[in-house]
Amino acid sequence: MRRAPARPRGFTLLELLIALAVTALVVALLFSGYAMIGRAEDRNQQQIDRGENMLLVSGWLQRKLESLRPLAQVDESGVHTFFSGNAAGALWLAPLPELGAGGGLSVLRVGPERHADGSVDLVVQALPYNGARMTLDWAAAVSAPLMTDVRSLQWSYQDGASGQWRPEWPGTGDQYPVRVRIQLGDAQGDWPALVVALPGAR
Repeated sequence: MRRAPARPRGFTLLELLIALAVTALVVALLFSGYAMIGRAEDRNQQQIDRGENMLLVSGWLQRKLESLRPLAQVDESGVHTFFSGNAAGALWLAPLPELGAGGGLSVLRVGPERHADGSVDLVVQALPYNGARMTLDWAAAVSAPLMTDVRSLQWSYQDGASGQWRPEWPGTGDQYPVRVRIQLGDAQGDWPALVVALPGAR
């Protein structure tokens, strides 16, 4: 007597539910992996952007300090160097071709600018140099941000005679610091300190 052929067996409801649960778990893991990759790429891009910003800001400051011109300034208090500084910033004389065809020597002042929301930018101001008796009218200066959202800022000046680092350089004599040290920080932490030797001190 011939047996009837076996009927194909379908999936039970329990097996379908298990398959759906496994599929959902695999999909969730895949999306989680993609999200982690996306976050890692964002972090990498932030680090690249931060590194580029460090190079731009530090490079500009170094070039301008190294191109310092040791000229005298004359005002009501007498004759003294065109260089002064404190813990927040400094003033010096250097070429500034960035101003265009007429951008020759300029008096530069770099320091913090505080905003109403509490944020602080590092700003450079420039006045065209027009002689030892020029008036420093900073209301007429060209101004541009050098670094935004500054979290820490410290300038210091090395005395060539003593070798000591000082928090300010009054600029009332005829001496320059031998080196300037600038320490900056952003939301991600402190940058490596920038130390620049000044040609006016040699």
